[in-house]
Amino acid sequence: MRTLGRSNCYYFDLPRMKRFLKGYGVDYHALKYIHVTGSKGKGSTCLMIANYLKKASYKVGLFTSPCIIDERESFWLNGVFMSEKKFGFYVEDLKRYIDSASGVSLPYFELLVVMALKYFLDEKVDYAVMEVGLGGRLDATNIINSKLAILTSVEKEHTEFLGNTISKILDEKLGVVKGKDDVPLLVGMQKQEVKTLIKRKMKGYKKVYFVDEIKCPKFNFKPENEVQADNAKVAYSALKLLLGNVNLGKFEKSLHEFRMIGRFQIEKIGGKTVVFDIAHTENSVKNLVKSLKKSLIAGPKKEFVFLISIMKGKDVKGILRWVSSVAKRVVFTFSHSKRSMTGKELLASSKGFFKDASANDDAISVYRKLLRGLKKDQVLVVTGSHF
Repeated sequence: MRTLGRSNCYYFDLPRMKRFLKGYGVDYHALKYIHVTGSKGKGSTCLMIANYLKKASYKVGLFTSPCIIDERESFWLNGVFMSEKKFGFYVEDLKRYIDSASGVSLPYFELLVVMALKYFLDEKVDYAVMEVGLGGRLDATNIINSKLAILTSVEKEHTEFLGNTISKILDEKLGVVKGKDDVPLLVGMQKQEVKTLIKRKMKGYKKVYFVDEIKCPKFNFKPENEVQADNAKVAYSALKLLLGNVNLGKFEKSLHEFRMIGRFQIEKIGGKTVVFDIAHTENSVKNLVKSLKKSLIAGPKKEFVFLISIMKGKDVKGILRWVSSVAKRVVFTFSHSKRSMTGKELLASSKGFFKDASANDDAISVYRKLLRGLKKDQVLVVTGSHF
C-alpha cells in the first residue's frame, strides 16, 4: 500500500484494485482507452473527444468525476447518462460480490471506476474516455493501458496530496505514462515554466506531443473563453493522434453542441440571473472573470455577488485576487467536511481583498438567502470547489 504525494491521509493501492477486478471478473484490458489528467479542463476535453467519436459512429463510454447533481453523470454512453435502473443494477451487483468475497472492498471512488469499467465492457464500447480523479500515478484509473494519454493545463493544486511544487505535481500527473513507452502523450497548453519542466521530465520519451506545436485548423465556433478554445485544440489534436483523420465538419458540429453542467452555466431563476461555474484554480477563476466581463449579462451597471468555496491546498490568494477584481460582495462557504476550507478560514485569508465579505458554512441556505435578496442589477456567481 502506497501513499499519494506527501500525505498520510489518503491511501491508494493499485494492486488491490487489480485484484478486485480480477475477482469480480472484469477484463478491463479488453477496452481501448483515452486517459486524461491535468489540473483544469479534463472534463471538457473528455466530453469534446467523446462527442466527436459518437458523431463519427463509434460506440463510446465516458467516465468523469466528480458529479454536479447526480452520480449517474459520471457514466456516459453515446451521449446519455446511465439510467437509474442500470445504476441500481450495477450497485446491487457490486454489493453481491463484496458480500460474497469476505473482506474484499474498495474506497468509494475506486468502486465508481469499477462500475464504469464493467458498464463499458458490458456495452462493448469501441473507446472508453477516462478522466483521472486525483493526480494520476496512483489514481484508480491508472490501472488501464491507454491508447492515448492527455495532460491538460497544470497548476499548483491539491498540494496536501500531490506535493507543494509544480515539479512534484507533474511527477504525479505524468505517472499516467511513465514506464509505458508505447503510449503517446499529448500535452495541452501550459505556462512556459511548466512546459520546460515537462520536456525535462519526459526527455528520451519518444511520443510526446505539445498542442501549441501542432498545426490546428481555425474552428468555426465562438468559444466562451480562452480555456474552451484551448480544450478544443487539445481534443482535435488528440483525435488526430488517435484516428489519423478528423472530419472537421463533424468536429465543429460537436463543438457547437458542447454543453456541460457547471461550466459558465447561466440560469434565470425567478427572474434573477445566476452563473454556476466550477472554476477552482487560479487560471480557471481568471477565465471565469474574463467571461463575466465579456458576457451580455455584464452590463455597465451590473454588480456581481459571489458565493465561493475553496478546497485545502488550492492557491487561495491567487483565486481571491481575480474574484476581487469584479466582486461587489463575497460570501465564503464550504463544500466538503474534510477537504474544504471553512467559510471563516477563507474570510480570514481574504483580508485586504474585499470591502463586503462574510462567511456561512450552510451552503444551501446561504445560496437561497442570496438569491432572495438579489437585486435586478446584480448577478449571483456560484463558483469554486464543488462536491
